[in-house]
Amino acid sequence: MDQLYVLRVFVAVVQHGSFSKAATSFNVTPGAISKAIATLEASIQTRVLHRTTRSVSLTAEAKPYYLTCRRLLEELDEANRRIARQREIDSGSLRLVVHPMLISETFTRLMRSYHAIAPDVNLKVSVQEDTVNPYDGRFDMAILPSHLVEHSLVIRRMLSRSPRVLVASPGYLELYGTPQAASDLANHFMLLSADSRKWDTDFIDLLEHGKRVSISPRSSIVGNETLLRATALTGSGIASLPEAMVREDIAAGHLTHILSHCTTADNDVEICLFYPHRELLPARFRTFVDVCTEFFRSTSRNIAKDTEAAPQRPSDREKDMLEST
Repeated sequence: MDQLYVLRVFVAVVQHGSFSKAATSFNVTPGAISKAIATLEASIQTRVLHRTTRSVSLTAEAKPYYLTCRRLLEELDEANRRIARQREIDSGSLRLVVHPMLISETFTRLMRSYHAIAPDVNLKVSVQEDTVNPYDGRFDMAILPSHLVEHSLVIRRMLSRSPRVLVASPGYLELYGTPQAASDLANHFMLLSADSRKWDTDFIDLLEHGKRVSISPRSSIVGNETLLRATALTGSGIASLPEAMVREDIAAGHLTHILSHCTTADNDVEICLFYPHRELLPARFRTFVDVCTEFFRSTSRNIAKDTEAAPQRPSDREKDMLEST
């Protein structure tokens, strides 16, 4: 008699607590189940079950053996499910929600990495910045700031943490000058998110060398981060934006990072990968989780290396002092 079958019968009898119920689950007679248990006991030379007319229970000697058998069968079944799902990588769809701040060349590279592994998956990307519910059935996964997902039971994988930085276009700085201290921002046009401004006041809070400073700018525009980035690129003011959102703009010279010793009083922006279920994910979903987490991990390492290797540039004030000597 097949040993794997015998072990499955043994585990089923214990779980059902009955020979007849186990027989029903295997679509065999109770006699066949009894024969399988007898074969097992003969093989291991140990009585595994106490049998009465009303119940079946494990013997004390068989309890550790049963736990081991159950674990091995569960692992085997999971391995079978995984290999059976491998074909799913090349088929099906994945509905992904992404925050606008992530739509960039970096996101394009992430998509290429995934398509290289799962070329036939129909990836449907929606861009939105509203709060989402992972259990409403409209999408499979999301890459969003952590505060935009409203369900506490969702699976969350933190991908990156991005500080907010102050940026402006070179044209704006040439026209209005580059601020050297937080207090200089009082003479500038500020582009701010709604939660940056103190409630019902004209003041905004900044941290300068870790010390809180309140500033009342000459004028300001309040809007979402996508609007603020677009407005900053037109040269209309100084924006406070997540560094991840403007990293490529800074590298390309379209925006300039100013007041590196200042940040807004807002918390850093956490970018996370969300999905409703952890167990039995389709292969195309598991692949995306793996690709996504490794991509952001690698990106963070590269940014850290670039930061360490980058030479320290003198500020405009330091340049003036050097030129005057």
